Amino acid sequence: MKHYVRLVRPVNLGVLALTMILFRFCIVDVEVLEMYGFKPYLSDVAFWVLLIVTLLVAAGGYVINDIMDVDTDCINRGERLIIEQYIDENIAFQFYKLLTGLAVIGSFLLMGLSKQAKISSIPILVIVFLYLYAQIFKRMALVGNIVVAVCAALPVILIMMYEMKINEFDTSVIILITRGVGLAALFYGLFAFLTTLIREIIKDMEDVEGDMAIDAQTIPIAWGMTAGKMIVVIIQLLTLSLLSFAGLYLLAIRAKWPFYGFLVLLVVPLLIQVVMVIMAKSTEQFKRAGDIGKWHMLLGVLSMLYFMSGSAPHFFNELVNHIAKWLS
Repeated sequence: MKHYVRLVRPVNLGVLALTMILFRFCIVDVEVLEMYGFKPYLSDVAFWVLLIVTLLVAAGGYVINDIMDVDTDCINRGERLIIEQYIDENIAFQFYKLLTGLAVIGSFLLMGLSKQAKISSIPILVIVFLYLYAQIFKRMALVGNIVVAVCAALPVILIMMYEMKINEFDTSVIILITRGVGLAALFYGLFAFLTTLIREIIKDMEDVEGDMAIDAQTIPIAWGMTAGKMIVVIIQLLTLSLLSFAGLYLLAIRAKWPFYGFLVLLVVPLLIQVVMVIMAKSTEQFKRAGDIGKWHMLLGVLSMLYFMSGSAPHFFNELVNHIAKWLS
């Protein structure tokens, strides 16, 4: 049983679940917002179904990826290989079908609970894309990386899509809160997209030996290791720019201690990772840079705790207003 658990990456699933739970209960479903008449569109039951469906889709994606990557993993991760070493490939495929089958059933249940068939069908589309990723996209330079990064951003974006419901009877306050929730989702979704894209390209540079053996055209193979590093650093600088806007806003409102915490927990790790990527030459060095990225992503998720008082809609509305002023 422990090998099945290892196969679905429990730590990654835990971070995914934490992301959705914190976004729900620190940004969307906060008691103080109800005082202004704002209530989440998704019921508690529907949210938990969405969470379970998302975890099942992600778990299935990990399983099919490992099934398709047996040859590569024999070279890159021989000592950590699960498929064929502990679990037969055919049995693993049956496990994949079980996970995705349950996810599809959950999506149909979500359609009934939320009355939003189009949004609730997105997890089914993600299953298809993750299968195509494992079969085709993963071996294409940048395309596979972008697919994974988009999937990483989807959990909070999905919640946002359900919650962006405005009608003619809503007050201006409710409209502002709804707008703020949407902006928060876009900010965290973009953060998840960029940091995942960084980590995926670093992972390609770490796994270059095994990928070359199966003739995969990842960025370091197709364009060279130097080009791969340049792309990663550019994306890191874009991420730093995104974080800088939030940091400058904290300074503008004189939130001194939140600014210091933001600097230490989110900016410094990213700067360390930039240096590590530039200096990296060996597989182990790239792995350490990727590990820093995992911690950076987790700290970004935990930053949602700052908004548990219900301040997120106001914060992100004002942040965007300040950005508009700075850029004008």
